[in-house]
Amino acid sequence: MALKVPATLSLDQLDLALIGQLQRDGRKALTALAKDLGVSHGTVRNRLDRLRASGILRVSAVVDPAKIGYPIQVLIGASANLAQLEPAEKELSRLEEVTFVATLTGRFDFLIFAAFASDVHLREFLVHKLSKIKGIRSTETFHTLSLGKRVWQWEVPVRSPALHRHSSIDSRRNSIVRGF
Repeated sequence: MALKVPATLSLDQLDLALIGQLQRDGRKALTALAKDLGVSHGTVRNRLDRLRASGILRVSAVVDPAKIGYPIQVLIGASANLAQLEPAEKELSRLEEVTFVATLTGRFDFLIFAAFASDVHLREFLVHKLSKIKGIRSTETFHTLSLGKRVWQWEVPVRSPALHRHSSIDSRRNSIVRGF
């Protein structure tokens, strides 16, 4: 059976500039975005709707777990039986403490990020939840001492590598983005 590869939405300089503006201030009014980007309110609204509908962009509140009572944050490397990777990934994703699950190549099959209220909470998770997932062979837990950078701090480069392959970007949009 052939793998289905999802179609990607083609982004231009205006889309990237809009995304960049929202990354800096996700609550910025559409009229202010339009003014900063030099386009109409309707253009910004349509672009934003298209980016949301495609799943490229989602505006949400970002919470620091440590500041709301979950100061224990860990990375867990997990090895699993190859025949049970997909079911194990689904089970890991369902655990309320888990905020990130990635399937990997290399030493571990999964990298898991999770947050806990205490070391007792972490121990309970390891012993009573993680160890019960069928297919997980072994784990190694890395207690996070500090986080120097978080994913939501990454900004989309205005000149995306994918855009270098397309020469049809109009010069008006290029001039809009140069101001950033």
